Amino acid sequence: MVSERRCRHARCPHSPPPLLLLLTLLLVFRPPGPVLAAMDECYAADGRAQRCLPEFMNAAFNATVRASATCGTPPEEYCVQTGVTGVSKSCHVCDSQDPVLHHNASLLMDFNNLDEASWWQSPSMLRGAQFPSVINLTLHLGKAFDITYVRLKFHTSRPESFAIYKRTSPTSDWQPYQYYSGSCLATYGLSPQGFLRTGDDETTALCTAEFSDISPLTNANVAFSTLEGRPSAYIFDTSSLLQEWVTSTEIRVTLNRLNTFGDEVFNDPKVLRSYYYAISDFSVGGRCKCNGHASECAKDESGHLTCHCRHGTAGRDCEHCLPLYNDRPWRRATANNAYECKSCDCNNLADECTFDLELFRATGRGGRCVNCRDDAAGIHCEHCRDGYYRHAESSRCLPCNCSPIGSVSEQCNEEGKCVCRPGVTGNRCNHCQSGFHSLDQAGCRPCECQPAGMLEQCLPDSGHCICKEHVEGQNCDSCRPGFFNLAAENPLGCSACFCHGHSSVCHSSSGYTAYAIASDFSNGAGGWQAKERGGQKAPTRVLSDGDEISVSSDTFAPIYFSAPAQFLGNQLPSYGHNLSFLLRADSRDARLTAEDLVLEGAGRRVTLPFVAQGNPYPTEQVQRYTFLLHETSDYPWRPQLSTADFQRLLSNLTALHIRALFNMHNSAYLRSLHLESARRDALITASPATWVEECSCPKGYQGQLCEACDVGYTRDPPGAGPFASCVPCPCHGHSKSCHPETGECNCKDNTAGDQCHLCAEGYYGDATQGTAGDCSSCPCPGTSSCAMEPHSASVICTDCPDISIGRRCEFCEDGFFGDPLGLDGPRRPCKPCNCHGNVDANAVGNCDGRTGECLKCVGHTEGSFCDRCRDGYYGNATGPGSEKCKPCACYPAGTFQGRSSCDQVTGQCACLPHVTDRACSTCKPGYYNISTGTGCTLCVCDPTGSVGAECDEQSGQCDCKHGVIGRTCNLCAALHYGFSADGCTPCACDPLGSLALQCDEDGNCPCRDGAVGRRCDHCRENFYRNSTGGHEVADQNMVGDATSGDVTSRSCAPCPPCYGLVQEKAASLRAGMAGLEKHMETAAQYPDIVRDDEFHNRLAKTSDSISILLSNAEATREVDKKVEARLPKLGEALARERGRLQQAQRAVDGTANTLEQADNTARRTKLHAEAAREQLEEARLRLETVNIERRNTSDPHNLTGLVDEARRLADKHHDNAAQVEATADEALNKSRDALDTLRHTLSQQNSLAEDVEQVTESLTKARNLTNDMEKLADQVLDAATHVSQRADDVFNNATLAMPSVDTEGLEEQVDEFTNNTESLENHLASLQASLAQLENDMEASQKQARDTLQAGQRHQQVADEFLARVDAARAKAEAAVDAGNHTLQDAKNILSYLRDFDRRVADNQTAAKKALKRVPKVKQLLQEAMDTTTRAEGELGSAKRDAQEALKVARQAESVANNTHSVREPVAPYIYMQKSSPQLRSSTRSCAQC
Repeated sequence: MVSERRCRHARCPHSPPPLLLLLTLLLVFRPPGPVLAAMDECYAADGRAQRCLPEFMNAAFNATVRASATCGTPPEEYCVQTGVTGVSKSCHVCDSQDPVLHHNASLLMDFNNLDEASWWQSPSMLRGAQFPSVINLTLHLGKAFDITYVRLKFHTSRPESFAIYKRTSPTSDWQPYQYYSGSCLATYGLSPQGFLRTGDDETTALCTAEFSDISPLTNANVAFSTLEGRPSAYIFDTSSLLQEWVTSTEIRVTLNRLNTFGDEVFNDPKVLRSYYYAISDFSVGGRCKCNGHASECAKDESGHLTCHCRHGTAGRDCEHCLPLYNDRPWRRATANNAYECKSCDCNNLADECTFDLELFRATGRGGRCVNCRDDAAGIHCEHCRDGYYRHAESSRCLPCNCSPIGSVSEQCNEEGKCVCRPGVTGNRCNHCQSGFHSLDQAGCRPCECQPAGMLEQCLPDSGHCICKEHVEGQNCDSCRPGFFNLAAENPLGCSACFCHGHSSVCHSSSGYTAYAIASDFSNGAGGWQAKERGGQKAPTRVLSDGDEISVSSDTFAPIYFSAPAQFLGNQLPSYGHNLSFLLRADSRDARLTAEDLVLEGAGRRVTLPFVAQGNPYPTEQVQRYTFLLHETSDYPWRPQLSTADFQRLLSNLTALHIRALFNMHNSAYLRSLHLESARRDALITASPATWVEECSCPKGYQGQLCEACDVGYTRDPPGAGPFASCVPCPCHGHSKSCHPETGECNCKDNTAGDQCHLCAEGYYGDATQGTAGDCSSCPCPGTSSCAMEPHSASVICTDCPDISIGRRCEFCEDGFFGDPLGLDGPRRPCKPCNCHGNVDANAVGNCDGRTGECLKCVGHTEGSFCDRCRDGYYGNATGPGSEKCKPCACYPAGTFQGRSSCDQVTGQCACLPHVTDRACSTCKPGYYNISTGTGCTLCVCDPTGSVGAECDEQSGQCDCKHGVIGRTCNLCAALHYGFSADGCTPCACDPLGSLALQCDEDGNCPCRDGAVGRRCDHCRENFYRNSTGGHEVADQNMVGDATSGDVTSRSCAPCPPCYGLVQEKAASLRAGMAGLEKHMETAAQYPDIVRDDEFHNRLAKTSDSISILLSNAEATREVDKKVEARLPKLGEALARERGRLQQAQRAVDGTANTLEQADNTARRTKLHAEAAREQLEEARLRLETVNIERRNTSDPHNLTGLVDEARRLADKHHDNAAQVEATADEALNKSRDALDTLRHTLSQQNSLAEDVEQVTESLTKARNLTNDMEKLADQVLDAATHVSQRADDVFNNATLAMPSVDTEGLEEQVDEFTNNTESLENHLASLQASLAQLENDMEASQKQARDTLQAGQRHQQVADEFLARVDAARAKAEAAVDAGNHTLQDAKNILSYLRDFDRRVADNQTAAKKALKRVPKVKQLLQEAMDTTTRAEGELGSAKRDAQEALKVARQAESVANNTHSVREPVAPYIYMQKSSPQLRSSTRSCAQC
């Protein structure tokens, strides 16, 4: 509960003791000097800043408290401890949903009402509220506080162990403030420490037992001061460590362990309900953390608690300066200095600044302005920022607007002019200079245009050059597609590819150099002639100096100088180059025409006047004339030709004419002619001729200029020259090559003709089809010739050999067969038919003339050669004699689908599964009942109860062992038990002591009252053998129930009434016990020390009684040793079983029987599990109903109940040991059964499929047996552990009667017993889950086994069918060897079936090998079973050690009893209450003999 009013003074209504907190507050918050103002004023009267603090308050007021666990969910009852005042009843109800009965955490925050108490309460110890369970109470303060103290007021007694934690943010770790515990080391791992030592960390949480007492039982207070005992509290202002130590946003109280009187060990529900945590008040004293810069702390608009900061500070805790108050670093205010935040000097151009330590050290002021307005910059916004300038006529900063790309920096000079990068110009450096382009961060780049290919410089924006017509690229450095040889002298940049028009891809050819074709007339005319237009020659003469040639005429008829052969022909290398010569005339008045220069070639003709291309008029002076051989319009050749036509003309230049005479009676003189060209020069002695092209030819062309057809191609049309297209050779597929110009083929494939369109002599067909087999040889045997009819296109042979007939000799005469022409395959000559004498020799058409197949078989034979018996018959159809084939006579009930057919060679019928002999009339060994029509049924003889696997062929009765009955020998006969490999054992029940002569499955007979033993042949204790009477009754009840006899017919009679004396004595002892308890209660009320001499004697007798208990425990241990002795035998049996499994190479029939055994095993396992579950449930119910009477530690316990409990435990221990022994015997029997099953399995081997099935079932059974062994071993371990623990409890409880009580040991033992009970329940759940898994696995295994069995049967049927097919195929194959090539093809088809069958056989062999590979896994499972047995032995050894510990504890109890002297009345009467003691048994035996 928290007070409604806030605390405004050092002592709140819920504050801790005044001395503690007053000292703390005075130490922490008292200023050392005089105080000039109130504490809540942040500025003094003179305006000087001073430290101010919010009011001291209860920080928990109106805060949220969350509890990790609260009572009443669901509603529960709780009880109060004795001594609580103001209660009207001892027990109450807590209901979290009831507004009256709830005790939720909200009650910690209600108004303090002393008349009507309210509190928060946890679940009781009955609901698990005890160590190691932890309950947390978390207080959320809403913001950071400087915590002075934490106070808790408990409605009940204080906990034995609890702790207080704090943290400073929702994401930080919890830091311990203080631990309170009476067991610091055990609970928190800390040594008890009430103060800090010199040098210790002052933020260390201490652990103390100061507030861990159980008293008072109600209204107990706990007060924790955060600074008490912390040396630096006196210098709190300078201790950042303690300042952080007292800071907290959340407080957590962790309740670890309840305080108890020790009576909770008896698990009395009412006692457990009285232990719980309950807190009525949760107070936290402190101040809102404002770091000395605020005097108020209240909620803001968003509802968060926030300081009202002063001193230029800001933040919820005033933890930093305001944005414009960072001229010095923020600090927490102290009593001497308020550390007020100072404003920065930003020239009114900024609203915030940051603190710069280096600046502060250099200038004494650390404020650095940020986000200056009006484009200002600097520490105090005193200058313009980069990219701005302040003009002399303006006080504002103006933008430079320098190009970020073209300028060196964004800053300009005082005139606003930017500094440009290389190649950049302009006031703002925003464009390139002339001859530069592409403005970027490096400036402008110079133009890189290729001079040979450009017309103009590049564009300033893109840098793209202006190229010539046939040039492309950014820098005009490459030719356009279809052009090559970039040259500066070429006005178009690049020359067009010629390639005879077959390709547009070419490049400069290597190996050519520049060369000039020249005529200097030094050796005469050099072949030059003068001709008229009509071709008539005119006389020429060479002048005497030998350097020119002249011609004269008296007419106006034009005469031309005609070039010799060296200037003609292929002059393509001169394309784009100059023809030059020197010329003069006698007359100045030259009459020029358009045909002064004439070029002819390739059917084309172009002309040009002399004055074209800038040449002069002819005069009397020698002048040079130069003409470019190019088709461009700048050089006006007429007519205007395309590039391809002009190149074509030069490629075959036939005439070069230069006009000689221009007027009548005129002469002309020609000298020094040069035609620029190129030639191949391997040595490259001159400058390379890059204008010579080399083409990349398409498919079908070859040559430097694609002037020739490739191999396999020819001209279209033939002989049309290099400009004609090349097409594939028209050879109709009968030749890969032909003449490249004419197309004449080199024929193959028996064809003829220029284009291989005819068949050669001796062959016929259509050669134009384009295949190698167009022309075939004449289809006639031998060398016979043939002829083809023109209308039907059929071939007629003219010369047939002997025995063959037909238009083409394609048939054999009657009685012969063959294929003379190979119409159906390879050629086969005519041969006599072979029907093995099984045809009528006088009949016609006994066999097929083509295949030789016999068509009219007799004598019950059939087949292509009458070589096998008909269906339903068998024998040797090819052998001698008249009766070659005999009837099959198959037994219908034993054959597949009642077939009457059989193997044609052996006569074997197609038997159903598990049916044998040739006619399928007998079952295989181990099978019976052939009359079903589905095959013989497996005997399924139980391998344990039958002598062998065979049974009667009609009834299916198995040969049973002694004492075993049933068709499959799986049941014990009447008056027998113990179904095993040795048969069944007779019950041999004692006729006098048994109610019936039939025993149960374990061999135990139903005994009469007083009789015991497996055969009921002994009398139990306190009964004796009645030798008179009972014989007649036993004779009358040899079989069946024998309960109808009277008392005189009993075999065991009760002892005489003298035993009543013992009962009277026991009653007397009980009366003494009651008196003793009354005296003990009196002694407890009046605890005076009385000296009693008889006490030592009586105490000695008590010691003897405890010794008797020890002897009983030792006897129980002997039973455990017997169980341990039996376990090695189990291991030996498992070892023998493992040795037998090594021989499990093949498993055979018995799959159904093994499945049945697996079902029985599963049912028995389920029954065992259900029985175990019932026993465990019964044990749990008993544990829940145990009610140990609660007494004070000063009262003696009731030893009578302990002794009775000891007797019951001893008897139960004995019974458990017997059950363990019986379980071990059962496991041994199961192991022997498994061994017998394996032996029986190894003796039966029939088929490969059944081997695999049996191996699988054996593995499953071995695995189940191993699981059973593990479960039995677990049961043995659980039983031994339980008995040992109960013995420990008995002896430990015995010590409670002594004045000196080991409470902690008793608590640990009770906790251990409770944990063991829970472990037992968990083991039961695990056992149930394992059983369910076992059942699922068993069902899956059964289903898999059934599926495998059915699949095996289907595979067996398929295999039988394949065997029948294979036998028939074998007969066909043997006959086919003699039949010839045609029958051999059929044999190959049959051979494919045989290979498929072999593959299936190989698969079965692989499956068998896999089954054999499982044997090591079986060995591994057995080894695991042995390891499990070894672990069980080890666990039993642990039980032995536990019993020894129990003996040690009992001896300690005896030692304590010898030192006891404070009990008034004797305890001897308790000795005789031990009904299982040896003295009592001895008295009983004496009574029985009276």
